[in-house]
Amino acid sequence: MLDRGGKGKSGVNPPASFEKTNVDERLYLGTIEKGMLVLDTFCANPRPMTLAEVAEASGLNKSATQRVLYTLRALRYPTHSETTRQYSLSVRAMDIGNAYLRSNPIVEATFPYLLEANKRSQETANLTELDGSDIVFISRVPSRSVMSSYVTIGTRLPAFATAPGRAILANLDPSVASEILKTPSFDALTPFTIKERPKLLDELDNVRKKGFAIANQEAMLGDISIAAPIFGYDNRVVAAVNIAVSTANWTIERVEAELSPITVEIARQMSKVASQYRRA
Repeated sequence: MLDRGGKGKSGVNPPASFEKTNVDERLYLGTIEKGMLVLDTFCANPRPMTLAEVAEASGLNKSATQRVLYTLRALRYPTHSETTRQYSLSVRAMDIGNAYLRSNPIVEATFPYLLEANKRSQETANLTELDGSDIVFISRVPSRSVMSSYVTIGTRLPAFATAPGRAILANLDPSVASEILKTPSFDALTPFTIKERPKLLDELDNVRKKGFAIANQEAMLGDISIAAPIFGYDNRVVAAVNIAVSTANWTIERVEAELSPITVEIARQMSKVASQYRRA
């Protein structure tokens, strides 16, 4: 039904695959997995979808998809149009994401430093975390002239192609980072994306030596990003702070000269705060 390496026949994207580790099958509920798979399908396809499109993207058969959607509708997570016969996520679906942000003490504790990064650079400052092989934006202070309005809290990007992703990957246990980068090559997001594994590993070495990462239009055209790692409890990397600028106003050389000291200093201040919180 679906080529897991790309879009299905109707152009829908498959959701991120579930990574099950150390699962006790006696306790594992496959029905909940199906429900989450359908919800993730809407995350991968932020537009209204028909039953057939949801089934295609999720990989479930139509009968199972119909039952899952009916149950989720009863719980008010998706809405359904009788006119178009399409399903969309409801406002209630935002509750889960908002609950995560409220329960993550690092988001609130580091926000003053994110404001400071924005004030000192006059550019957009972001806080990101690693989830699987992606980075997710969990806090953000945009510049007044921000052009990347398509980046919002909750936006997900491949870690290998981003400065914050590389700042985190470079400071993970090598075996963990290697597992994330085990694919020999990756899909290029722009003509500037570094996608060969050996080159990426060299980039991570450079990040470790410098203490910061820079990505030049690798995830988004017209965007230069500089990032530094944030360390938490037990000195483990937990997040990254990055400053994003436009190529219309900045060069790589200027970013490194002017913004690397700010980024590294802000990351150190955030690390002092983050180290006070022990998370599961």
